[in-house]
Amino acid sequence: MNNRLSGFGRVGALRLIPLCAGAFLLIGLAACGKGGGGEEGVRLTPREIIARGWERFEAMDYAAALGDFESAIGLNETLSDAWNGAGWSAGRVTGRLGEAEGYFAGCLQRDTTRYDALGGWAFVAYQLQNWTGAISKADSLLHRRPGWRFLHQPTVDFHDLRLMTAAAYYNLGDFETALDIIVTYLNPAFEADVSTPAGRRELLDEIERLRQVYG
Repeated sequence: MNNRLSGFGRVGALRLIPLCAGAFLLIGLAACGKGGGGEEGVRLTPREIIARGWERFEAMDYAAALGDFESAIGLNETLSDAWNGAGWSAGRVTGRLGEAEGYFAGCLQRDTTRYDALGGWAFVAYQLQNWTGAISKADSLLHRRPGWRFLHQPTVDFHDLRLMTAAAYYNLGDFETALDIIVTYLNPAFEADVSTPAGRRELLDEIERLRQVYG
């Protein structure tokens, strides 16, 4: 694994992510996602389409969810939760991490307090190997919401963010900071001399172990 951590626990590839792992495997849009149609041809409002999108997201039908959120944006681009949902959903559809970033940015431009979008963006940045961006976004969220949990998947929470930041620091070669995060927030009993190759290997193994615990 070249001494780097590329996946991530429950957010995996954003299950975002991966977010925390096995994420982003669905592709395409559901046929009913774009038109805003409901049961028996009843036309849904943008907010109703967003609600349906989150139902599909929670059912792990990410491609159909993305179709709903994009449809809602097309009907009313001021609704920040549509951008948020599109970001989380795009993050779990193969090949659309870049689009997920754009959706999260659009969400936070419209509502700076939409903290789930900040968390999702942190996980996406990690998957794109933007270690400093992932750390910055995670730190910003944890400063405002130390006990954050993703509303639509509560098993994705502040533990995942802490562990992701530790992994990002490890990937940057800042082993002391990575160790400090692990000991301060995740496993106070852990010890390793990260000035040595053996100690850094122990830290890497502990991060991997914690991925399993929180995964």
